[in-house]
Amino acid sequence: MSIFENTKYLDPEYQFLDKYVGIMYRGFWTPAKYEKLIKEQDVPYYFNCMGVVDQETIKRCILAISIVEDKIKVYWPSLHFDLPQTIIGDIGGVFGLSETTHRRSYHSLLENLNIDPQEIHQHKAVEGRLNYLSKYLENDPKVIGKKRVLKKLVLFTALVERVSLFTQFYILMSYAKANRGLEIIAALQQTTGIEELVHYSCGIDIINKIKQESPHLWDEYLIELVEKNIQAAYSAELELIDWFFEKGVPEHLTKKEVINLLNFNMSAVVKGLELEISFDYDKEFYEEKNKWFMEKISTAGEPDFFAAPVGGYASEEVEVNVDDFQF
Repeated sequence: MSIFENTKYLDPEYQFLDKYVGIMYRGFWTPAKYEKLIKEQDVPYYFNCMGVVDQETIKRCILAISIVEDKIKVYWPSLHFDLPQTIIGDIGGVFGLSETTHRRSYHSLLENLNIDPQEIHQHKAVEGRLNYLSKYLENDPKVIGKKRVLKKLVLFTALVERVSLFTQFYILMSYAKANRGLEIIAALQQTTGIEELVHYSCGIDIINKIKQESPHLWDEYLIELVEKNIQAAYSAELELIDWFFEKGVPEHLTKKEVINLLNFNMSAVVKGLELEISFDYDKEFYEEKNKWFMEKISTAGEPDFFAAPVGGYASEEVEVNVDDFQF
């Protein structure tokens, strides 16, 4: 039995992954959920109430997110070609839809804030991100067949779904936390962050299943290759943080806390992949400054559609009685 072989319809060996489809179903949303409120509330605030430092930081974070969301929407839907399990096809379809929703939401945000996406090509730091994000697609004569499938999944899961986005989500959500506006944009970050964390967790589960079934694929050469790419991604992300704050650091933030969050996420990635490399983060500082963010994107609360709407991601099915609604 192998995840690489389609032997059964709904093979019970892989049904443990079905939980990810259920989680995504219970949080379905569309760009329209946020667009109107962002246009009416956050966009005027951005243009009329914020200074250059805040505007430039926000603009650069949104640019950095949008280039990721634009590049990744086809990976998950194509995964079933390499891992032909029915549940993998379901996961790919649902995840692909969510990535398309993300892409369209951030494109709308760029338009509403008059940000030209072509500007990314003017900045070396952004090109560094684009370079490392494309590493999962590179050909290597020593990494072929099933091993290449595993390499792509590992690098995509680690670098795209976890490493590349969370510092920008953190910065943008910090405005609402500090009562400095952008409540609806912050809600968009929270919803997107929840989904990216779900994608990452699912990727880790699939990776671990492949390692269990085919341990010979996870050899020394592949491990070294993955570690090298993760180190390169870390260097690129540090440069990107410098670029976010090139015009100055917003008054409610410090560069130290953003870097500490990056280190926390890098540490989570190498732990999830069981790698030997390490990234140290200040645990006390994390509790004081960063923990609120991970709690926001890890725990689904009750949505407030009048202030900060987010998708409702429940871990169990919730029975709804129509008589409970007031019309």
